[in-house]
Amino acid sequence: MIVFITPLILFIICSYLIKKLIPFLKRKSLVDYPSERRNHSVMVPKGAGIVIIPLLILSLCGIFLLQGFFDKQWLIFIISTISLFIISLFDDMKNLSAPTRLVVHFMCVALSIFILKEDISKFIENNILIWIDFNPLIIFYSFAIILLVLWIWIINLFNFMDGMDGLSCTQIIFFSLTTNILCLFGYMNENFQILSLILISLFLAFYKFNKPSAQIFLGDVGSIPIGYILGFVLIDTFLKNGPITSLLIVFLYYFFDSTLTLIKRLMGKKNIFEAHSDHFYQKILRTGQSHQQVLNKIIILLLVLFILSMISIKYPITSLILGIVFTLGFLAFLQRQCKNE
Repeated sequence: MIVFITPLILFIICSYLIKKLIPFLKRKSLVDYPSERRNHSVMVPKGAGIVIIPLLILSLCGIFLLQGFFDKQWLIFIISTISLFIISLFDDMKNLSAPTRLVVHFMCVALSIFILKEDISKFIENNILIWIDFNPLIIFYSFAIILLVLWIWIINLFNFMDGMDGLSCTQIIFFSLTTNILCLFGYMNENFQILSLILISLFLAFYKFNKPSAQIFLGDVGSIPIGYILGFVLIDTFLKNGPITSLLIVFLYYFFDSTLTLIKRLMGKKNIFEAHSDHFYQKILRTGQSHQQVLNKIIILLLVLFILSMISIKYPITSLILGIVFTLGFLAFLQRQCKNE
């Protein structure tokens, strides 16, 4: 019963605390100022993660301790989330250098990969070594490095995409809803159902203040730990041969917008660590469309992807292909609208 009461309590507490946080951030000048690369025309406080991440950690720890779910894997997960929260809070206040941030990201992810070493070994044994006759140790370390790079990329792509009113809220809610339904169907661990319920309640509360026109932004203090959490859910599900296709489908928009933008910047020999406004959603905003108009378009795509993610339980390959086609088609549609304006 506590699992289902907690989200309601969290929603109320989170709503109250964020409301109180907004004037505090203004007084402390923790705000995003309008600029050429920003997507807003007024000063907006940043740092809702100051409320969201501690509430997530405290509620998760409380439920896990009461129900006896805590193990080494989840302990490392909590420690890494706290570490990313702290370094990102300093970044929001002091603007840390990219290398400093990436070192901490690397350490947290490397520790997480280390604690998943048994799952990685089992995955390799059951899915790779049956096809490839090669040194298992070399395969293990190569595979671990690939997972590490992917996880760090997921953390940073979520941060890159957190630049429009209501966008990150909407993506998290759809991702968490998908996770929760998969748990209800018995395809994922019960721990992820608890995590998804907490995320849904917190981000529904945040959405009241982040929807267009936003009163507050998530900030790096929120987007970096949340990106880590999404990476954890995706990689753990993948290693345990869970419904990874369903989760990937609902995450396709964030993945392709950020990844294609990164590739274009690399091809244009631009600094990929430099702040920019080259994402598809940013370009369409610069044509004069409002945050609400662009968000409505993205919500329609996410609804389609959510439906496909449910269908993928029975037809994974077909659903994934359709999801990729719809997502790339949507990005092409945004690009065409930019050129027509």
